[in-house]
Amino acid sequence: MPSTTHTVVRDVNDSITTFTTRFNRFAPFGYRKFVAVGNRATAIRLQHDKILLLNPIQLEPRIRAKLQQLGGVHYIACDLGHHMYVADYIKTWPDAKTIGVVGLPQKRKDVHWDFVYASQTTTPEAHFSFAEDLETVLFEGFITYAVAWYHRPSKTLIVSDLLMNLPAKEQYGPGTSADQGLFSREFAKRAHPRGIFFRRLLYYVACVEFSLVKRDTKRVAEWDIERIIPCHGEIIESDADEAWREVYQWFLQGDAKPGLLWRFKEPFMKAMRWIFLL
Repeated sequence: MPSTTHTVVRDVNDSITTFTTRFNRFAPFGYRKFVAVGNRATAIRLQHDKILLLNPIQLEPRIRAKLQQLGGVHYIACDLGHHMYVADYIKTWPDAKTIGVVGLPQKRKDVHWDFVYASQTTTPEAHFSFAEDLETVLFEGFITYAVAWYHRPSKTLIVSDLLMNLPAKEQYGPGTSADQGLFSREFAKRAHPRGIFFRRLLYYVACVEFSLVKRDTKRVAEWDIERIIPCHGEIIESDADEAWREVYQWFLQGDAKPGLLWRFKEPFMKAMRWIFLL
């Protein structure tokens, strides 16, 4: 259901609704139209009829109306890469509980964070008592502290930047995100589970601590995944578990311990993440 603002609202099943819009990323020097990747927020109806919203996108009337129809928003979850619009949702649903990750309380001091996901010892599903619906893994070694959300009833994995599946088609119809310029076209050719480029991007750029990403990647691979909903690109409706294993092949099948490269790379990446947290 496209709108004039290019927002698409989609009921994936009885429990999951997605909201997709056009979005550009990797913008250098404030140039906003660099790489078109699209963006997606996901609402999950929990078994006690409360709504959890993951990775909120810009709030516009169509999204607000659909969320009100679903019963409002009771929980809002963000990571370091998907928090830009959270304050607008809190203003609309002031009683919603906020779920953040390490660094967000410092980065977004305008938001009160009810729960900060900092380690595997305490998870949001345990803290808020919705473990019957969801299981999560915090990727502590990922540059944005991304979270993998697994919806048990529908065997659906929901991720932000842990996996992309470009080109984005849903919100760029009748074309795709690849039609938005040279850089968008070239990035769309590569940022998907079937090519080596995105595997390299995760391994060399997004991974801060090898052993932690390896640990968490294996935990996700143990889930029975039939669908993957990424923030950027198309929903994967078939061979989803294979897509995950393909993207993270070097972590799942590689050496148990990081090699010489990582001894030099990890301190550098930790410094880069510290800068990213500012």
